[in-house]
Amino acid sequence: MPEAVDANIDDVPDFWWIGPDENPILVENAEAVLPHLPYFLAGWDIKWAGTAHNRSADIRIIEQPDGHYNVVSSGPGGADFSFDNPYDAANGLAGALISVHIAGNPNMICLHAGAARVGNGLVIVLGDSFAGKSSVALHLAVLGHRFFSDDLIGVAIDNPSHGMCLGLLPKVRLPLPVDCGDAFRQFIDGYSAMQGDGLAYLKLWDGEAGTFGETAPVRALVFLDRVEAGSTELRVASRPELVKSMISTAFAPHISSSDLLAGLNKLAEGTEAYHLCFESSREAASLLSQKFQGTNNQ
Repeated sequence: MPEAVDANIDDVPDFWWIGPDENPILVENAEAVLPHLPYFLAGWDIKWAGTAHNRSADIRIIEQPDGHYNVVSSGPGGADFSFDNPYDAANGLAGALISVHIAGNPNMICLHAGAARVGNGLVIVLGDSFAGKSSVALHLAVLGHRFFSDDLIGVAIDNPSHGMCLGLLPKVRLPLPVDCGDAFRQFIDGYSAMQGDGLAYLKLWDGEAGTFGETAPVRALVFLDRVEAGSTELRVASRPELVKSMISTAFAPHISSSDLLAGLNKLAEGTEAYHLCFESSREAASLLSQKFQGTNNQ
């Protein structure tokens, strides 16, 4: 007599290890969204982990009967977000992976910032939402500087002299500004992996962008202040001003507020700090390139 077959065999979940071998993240039921993940995240290893585990998943993908997807992360800073389709859910999974990775490292925080390696170190650009962080970082890449982040960068509070690339791929809003310049337009067209829904998703060559886990020394922190009209101006900023900006944008749910403040103060004290007023992202990047690299662009 043949063995009985479990009527719910299709409901058995698949698990995936995603991330570095020394500290991978366990994700449940990611099959529907994994084909889209490379549009949003690069450099993260993905391995099938089987259909059963003796520990709970760090992230669960739940497909709802109506076709929506929930991306549910656990641990410090855990969240539950709903998405209309697997493509958008993959974008949500990329953010969840970074959040869980950061929260799983006791001394690591995540700053909402753009960054490029200019000369011998990273120029990290900070600012409020829609301040132009991504645009300025990409314009620096157009000028030949190694792209490192358009939105998120990791910093170790016990050694904040270096920033860490998190592998989040850059994206830019469409249509492009009329004053972005021909070089920027050609750059976006040449590196677009996909365009749609008012965004272009870019895939830079390995030699032109940092890879997940790569670190580089921090050269300067620059707070962006976009203005409607006026000249581009770079001035020395007060460190309390920069620390205040970083606190408002830092993701560190696993670190006490006092340790976070101490780490950010340490970062600010060991780094040049500037305030950049600008109207054009292209002119802002040009000024930063001249300031930290001169005419010897690489």
